[in-house]
Amino acid sequence: MYDALLELARRPEPWSRTTVRELWTRPHLAQQMLKYHLSQETDHSSRRTAQIDDIVDWLDAQLDLDGMRVIDLGCGPGLYARRMARRGARVTGVDFSAHSLDYARGRDSENIAYLEADYLLDPLPDGFDMAAIIYYDYCALAPDSRRRLLERVHSLLNPGGRLVLDLYGPGAFDAVGEHLEFGERLMDGFFAPGDYVGVHKTDVYEDDWISLDRFLVIEPRETWQLYNWCQYYSPESAAAELSEAGFMVAAMTGGLDGQALADDNKTIGVIAEKT
Repeated sequence: MYDALLELARRPEPWSRTTVRELWTRPHLAQQMLKYHLSQETDHSSRRTAQIDDIVDWLDAQLDLDGMRVIDLGCGPGLYARRMARRGARVTGVDFSAHSLDYARGRDSENIAYLEADYLLDPLPDGFDMAAIIYYDYCALAPDSRRRLLERVHSLLNPGGRLVLDLYGPGAFDAVGEHLEFGERLMDGFFAPGDYVGVHKTDVYEDDWISLDRFLVIEPRETWQLYNWCQYYSPESAAAELSEAGFMVAAMTGGLDGQALADDNKTIGVIAEKT
């Protein structure tokens, strides 16, 4: 217990440890993440239905999804994939959460193929007109993983193919702050089905535009942690990172629903073209 608390008290080097996969594959957490994905009361894991509809409507207006081959990376329970398929896209949804994919496959799946895979490591099909990485998945990846992902996406896309993603913007970074809380069954039992004490600590790395949310979960027979990193972007830093990987920004907005770009946007929406 002392070692776990000492580790929590110390400020780790950026991206020195990540637990992205555990958040989506630990059985109880996978169930909770799906519950949060589908909730209309919170935006913690996904947007509410009306916002998702607005995003897919805007993307359809910009790109004409009908007939497009689309790969939805980190598709989760298929909230975006189903809507894109209804607009005529032929969609491949990729996720490593078997629980979320089971839900997705149980819904309307015409024009959709779901693939259980790690989009950073596992073989993927190619020949796509568009790749989507939606709801800030990209921001949770370490710099080397982001580079690897952009390289993979570049290779999966046809010439002139589009990458669609959303990023946390300056307004989101301004709103984040150092934080510490603990409690019995923190977040109403989110982390484990039985008894536990949870500790949540947020560290902010001002110079790097990074935040880290750490969750220490102390169960009667097990103590474990989650590390949730987040990279924030300005329009300039987003465009530079994409350019280095062979993408030219075709549209940049205050969100993938077409909001105007402003200095204090919490979200940056990007459509980038493979060059």
